[in-house]
Amino acid sequence: MTTNKFSAKAHTRPEHNYSVFHQGLLHENNSEDYALRHIYSVENTKALLKKWGWSDEQVKQGIDHATIDVYKHQVWLRIPGNIEKRKETVKIRGISRFISKLDYVDILIKRCWDKADPYKLEPGDNWDELIARGNTGDFYEVKLYKHEITCTCHAYSGIEKAFSQDYVATKHLMLHPKAQGQTPDKHVFAAWKYIGAETLNQYQYCWLERRDAAMREMQKWGDDFDDDGDDEIMTY
Repeated sequence: MTTNKFSAKAHTRPEHNYSVFHQGLLHENNSEDYALRHIYSVENTKALLKKWGWSDEQVKQGIDHATIDVYKHQVWLRIPGNIEKRKETVKIRGISRFISKLDYVDILIKRCWDKADPYKLEPGDNWDELIARGNTGDFYEVKLYKHEITCTCHAYSGIEKAFSQDYVATKHLMLHPKAQGQTPDKHVFAAWKYIGAETLNQYQYCWLERRDAAMREMQKWGDDFDDDGDDEIMTY
């Protein structure tokens, strides 16, 4: 059974209006609509349609007429099979089906992974920091923690807030074989690639090796090394 609390039209074209559900999400600015914007987005929907065999032309024809209803456990996607164009009815490829939130989480992770570019990272001031160069010339700090990576870019904070609003999507994120709970972001995955990791578990071991190498280098020069002393590897 669904309730109004969890059901909303994510995108209605051509008005581009957002629903009451969007406006009532629990965060500082109700106009930002994090969960539906970052997880159940038009771009992620386009990628899903292509994954299911839709051609670029079919996606282009239908996406402006898509309705995405987000429920507590699933998403309903509808694109009508007939649209009106220049006052004539035109037949296009349509769809009307429920979709698992796992599909959206998986495609978000894949798109972030594909966009991740380790060559846009530079070493930071410390061994556990990297600097990401944004497309607009901005620089962001990528911080390497033992069990996760964070980034100061707006996309990371938005995606993080999105998952904080949707516990079903978070469950799928925690169980995902690649992410295993890591907030998916292109700078985060660029840092994984930078240090030679493809999963969270691999990252955690790479982090330990990086930490130990930094410790040996600093002790060689007699510097103090700040470490929390907890070597436990967290798994999900």
